[in-house]
Amino acid sequence: MREQENMLLKVGSLFILIGGIVSGLFGIIGSVATLLAMSSLDEGAMSGLDNYFQLASGGMFGSDEAVAVVGIVVFAAIAISAVMMLIHIIVGVMGLSRAKNPQKYRFFLIWGVILLITGFFGLGQLFSLQGIASACGSIVGPVLFIIGGAQQNKAANAEPVE
Repeated sequence: MREQENMLLKVGSLFILIGGIVSGLFGIIGSVATLLAMSSLDEGAMSGLDNYFQLASGGMFGSDEAVAVVGIVVFAAIAISAVMMLIHIIVGVMGLSRAKNPQKYRFFLIWGVILLITGFFGLGQLFSLQGIASACGSIVGPVLFIIGGAQQNKAANAEPVE
């Protein structure tokens, strides 16, 4: 059987790879900028923040607790961005290496569906540079994976021509 590279899978892999890297880097850089902004608050800002949180929470929380919670959320965002970027890199590289092999159609179908489902969570920020990169890596690429995987399935199950 002659192996022929499926261009949809190759382009989809590139979208996933590049979109995942760009989107992940934007997420990490934005989170680090938030941490830097929090660490640069002066005494006056912390005092005002403390007064606000004391008033809003009925004296239960102050600025120290609020900053700690925001810090935890930011570190979680960094971890999620890094994990998703790593997944996109692995799937993109594996997709590029498997684009010629029709027997690997299940890889493209499964990862196309998984990344498409997770991609819908990022659609809220579609009108930003990070949102566009995220859509390329988590919507466009997986749709091409699903279509190309279906084509590979058809090619893998086709009767050999003699």
